[in-house]
Amino acid sequence: MNRNLFKSLVLSAVLAVATVTTINAQTVVAVEKFTAEKANTPEVRFVGSNPDFINFEVSLRQNGNQKQTLRILDENGVELYREIIRKGEFAKLVKVVRNDYSRLNFVIDAQNSQYKKSFNIRNEVVERLNVEEAN
Repeated sequence: MNRNLFKSLVLSAVLAVATVTTINAQTVVAVEKFTAEKANTPEVRFVGSNPDFINFEVSLRQNGNQKQTLRILDENGVELYREIIRKGEFAKLVKVVRNDYSRLNFVIDAQNSQYKKSFNIRNEVVERLNVEEAN
């Protein structure tokens, strides 16, 4: 085998392995309003991620003057975010800073009920192999 071809193949294979996730040491949760259709029951949906944030849509509708509390907890039960919702419709885009979380738990507490939804999170390594013909 041609020595330059071998070097090129080895270099391509080494450069092809990349880590998909970047980890930030600081915990930050950013919340932005978004427009959502009316929801009769609480709903939490994963809507995507980028190198900085994991994004979720949270929506619910209040009945009367009942106060509800939205909490986001990590896998150890550490509270990352808390908001008291007092009336009407609630619809927000919640951005959780990417960290070394293996699980995020969303809990909505009301006077006579509790809604829970959990998301398992795992980082994956993507391997890409480029092979080119070398002269």
